[in-house]
Amino acid sequence: MTGPTEPRTRSRRSVERPPVTAAMIVEAATALTAEGGLEGWSTRQLAGELEVWPRVIYHHVGDRDAVADAVADRVVGRIRVPEPGLPWRQWFEELLLGGREVLRGYRGVARRLVRTGPILPSALAIMDRGVLVLRDAGFADGATAAYRYLTNSAYLLVAVEDDRAEHLPDARARLAVTLAAHRDDPEHSGLAEVGRAVMGRGADDPGAIRAVEEEFYAYTVARSLDGVGMLLGDRA
Repeated sequence: MTGPTEPRTRSRRSVERPPVTAAMIVEAATALTAEGGLEGWSTRQLAGELEVWPRVIYHHVGDRDAVADAVADRVVGRIRVPEPGLPWRQWFEELLLGGREVLRGYRGVARRLVRTGPILPSALAIMDRGVLVLRDAGFADGATAAYRYLTNSAYLLVAVEDDRAEHLPDARARLAVTLAAHRDDPEHSGLAEVGRAVMGRGADDPGAIRAVEEEFYAYTVARSLDGVGMLLGDRA
């Protein structure tokens, strides 16, 4: 008989299910991350999803931090690494634009990646390729710094988008309404210009707001590449 303080989890053998593996734990945690973010689930909740005791998770993967690292590694591993041989700028455009699409589906992973650095196997593999791309393009000893600048600039912005979605979901709409209110402000012509641009995109349209965020991310990536390209005299 189950005691009053025991969780609802049960032995999987009672329902003739296969034993839990590390891969199954990480897959379940990744699904929970897609639903509620990397910080949105607990070890006990994960155990409940798998119908096992929390100690099973500790045994196969480790503590919650270890599971979170495994989830982040799996998510980053889904970022498509461009083919070798591309011009360095095109290579990083594809990596960073595609990276946002993946990371935005798993809130909190970008934040963890920026905070901890590329300690995950999947992140290290991308870094290995990216630094070689930059070195071969002529960055020489500056390839490592250029890689860090490009990836951190891009994925930090993804982390900010994640935080806004989690803690201030109406912030963008409120900002758009505030700026749109200045569209006819004769005393602040700069704000008026911004306000008219916002109104042209739809101040209260969620789809338009998402499009603006995507465009700003692409703009940030492009300007970061411009800046790094100056080291090569590459303004193209």
